[in-house]
Amino acid sequence: MGALVYANYIYNSYIIGAFKDYPEPVAIKLRRALYYTNQDLQPKEAVKYYRQALEVADEIGMDPFSNEILGVKFQLASLMEKLREYQKAIDILEIVLSDCLKWDDKLGGLEKNRGKRTRVLGKTVGISVKLGDLYAILHEHEAAEAKLVWAVETVLKEQRRRDTEGVKEGEGDWMSNEETGGALE
Repeated sequence: MGALVYANYIYNSYIIGAFKDYPEPVAIKLRRALYYTNQDLQPKEAVKYYRQALEVADEIGMDPFSNEILGVKFQLASLMEKLREYQKAIDILEIVLSDCLKWDDKLGGLEKNRGKRTRVLGKTVGISVKLGDLYAILHEHEAAEAKLVWAVETVLKEQRRRDTEGVKEGEGDWMSNEETGGALE
């Protein structure tokens, strides 16, 4: 009896609870994608369900720059890296990076988007660092250096702007010293 209660607790806390920030139609697809990623590795099935999750999320109007949706895209890139399909991981992350930068150019300067800009810019720096790592694996050292230099310059530029102009209302915290140190490594 105790094992049944414990199994139910684990299922509700970790399996169902992990998807609480997703609408159920998206969560269903993500559960399947993660099953085919982590339990029964079948890359084609996993990719199919990640794509379906993103399509459903788009159809129901989820923010494409939310942590949840960016996380799905990062998970897909991670799957490609796990499979040693480094170029595919790079391709995915380059698209996400480009989309984030386009969003920042168009909408990041709006007062209502200050907090979101901070979050998206931070994610963009992380993406660029990851791209630097992936390019280095493929021995594309110039591309790796360009991504890493961009990440460092962006962190320093944003920190300098905040030090000079001050933090604008609604922007929220920028990177901690530990996060900045990680970007500068």
